[in-house]
Amino acid sequence: MSAISGITTGNTAPLPGQGTQQASMGKEDFLKLLVAQLENQDPMNPSDPTEFTAQLAQFSQLEQLTNITDSLDGLNKMSGEMQRMSALSLMGQEVVAQSDQFQYNGDPMELGYRLELPADDVKLYVLNQTGATMATISAAQTGPGQNFISWDGLTDYGMPAEPGDYSLVVRAVDKNDQSLSAESLIKGRVEAVDMTGGGSQLETSAGNFAMSKVERVGAAL
Repeated sequence: MSAISGITTGNTAPLPGQGTQQASMGKEDFLKLLVAQLENQDPMNPSDPTEFTAQLAQFSQLEQLTNITDSLDGLNKMSGEMQRMSALSLMGQEVVAQSDQFQYNGDPMELGYRLELPADDVKLYVLNQTGATMATISAAQTGPGQNFISWDGLTDYGMPAEPGDYSLVVRAVDKNDQSLSAESLIKGRVEAVDMTGGGSQLETSAGNFAMSKVERVGAAL
């Protein structure tokens, strides 16, 4: 009797009377099939046990891969739930997000920047949606790390900026007027959490930010 030639793990053609029912082979079915084959083989021409062993090992590896996949799916679901719980716990908290986009609602707000190296001069530029500079702010703090400036919403012309969407550009230079690396930071208070998309979005007083962009959290940063 010939050895088993393969293992069926997916859909197979339905037998008469079975309709479109799906068939699959589990570990117990595979072992029963092996036992039945051994019991009915020709004693004078036994099947090669090496092929049995290889097929059993193949089935075992497939089962292990399936279990690993199921475990990873469970971990992904658990990670998503933990992220949602973490996002909800931020309600009412102040957060610092790494972003150059923000929303101005008419109240003073905190604009920030992070420097890797000491700078000789740092300026923050608030741009409207057309890219025009609305406000230029000279920063007093030029050391490495995070620094923040309170912007009262006044433009370079002394007029209040209109509420809306703006962008923040930070320019830092050394004593030789060479540009230095600088990242824009926005500080806001979490007012709501949007969990309808693939990841949690924090709706803050300074705009919407993904959880992955949040760098600091505190009751009063």
